[in-house]
Amino acid sequence: MHIRRAVPVDAPAIAPLLGQLGYPSTVEDVAARFARVAGSETDEAWLAVDPDEADAEAVIGFASGHVRWAYELDAPVAQLTALVVAESNRGTGAGRALVATFEEWATAAGAARATVSSSFRRTGAHAFYERLGYEQLSKKFDKSL
Repeated sequence: MHIRRAVPVDAPAIAPLLGQLGYPSTVEDVAARFARVAGSETDEAWLAVDPDEADAEAVIGFASGHVRWAYELDAPVAQLTALVVAESNRGTGAGRALVATFEEWATAAGAARATVSSSFRRTGAHAFYERLGYEQLSKKFDKSL
């Protein structure tokens, strides 16, 4: 397994992973999202891939990150905006490798803090993030507009 940057042609592999994360997406949805952030210096995405026997890469995980400035801090904050590993590949280290890649990218961007949101129902994910040194510091509130 290795980690590489995700690119728009990866949309067919990313869409089902986002569905497993609870965000049903079509290939066209994912392609349009890539188009929206094309050329952005504040957004990045990665894939965990596993070469299969046919010499093609089997995508087993996806992560994305965003760096933003905040008025209350003197350095940017990096947010892990998505992290998903295919159900059949969980526990293989792919998630840990994707988070490490995100953190390296965030550090290179000058971020002083990394943050991630996770639904209350994802208790396994909470334990995973805590094992990686993340701690719950606040409660997040959302409102659909």
